[in-house]
Amino acid sequence: MTVYVDEAIHPWRGRLWAHLFSTDLDELHAFAGRLGLSRSWFQLPPKASWPHYDVVEGKRFQALRLGAVAADRCTTLEVAWTLQGALTPERIGRLAARRAAMAVSASTAGPPEKAARQMALPGF
Repeated sequence: MTVYVDEAIHPWRGRLWAHLFSTDLDELHAFAGRLGLSRSWFQLPPKASWPHYDVVEGKRFQALRLGAVAADRCTTLEVAWTLQGALTPERIGRLAARRAAMAVSASTAGPPEKAARQMALPGF
């Protein structure tokens, strides 16, 4: 299984925060322990919409160095929906279309802009 970390995109209390997540929660907890995260920081419903740890930007970089995979928005949504039991055929189609559009856009665009943004789950 894979442990993912998305972009540091949620500004809160003067810092940028990201999500650390996996479809395998045992692997996620083991990885979080290696990262120095407390198990009490694990968020799951009903406190959160899907199981994950919030990590500050520095921990995100450390997670990447330890082997976490950088997740784009589509991957984050796909895993979140899977964990919620909400990955429908219609959502799979929307993710595929968005990935295809992003691939075309990446091949014709310049460097992407880096801006802090709020990612809304569960939709686009």
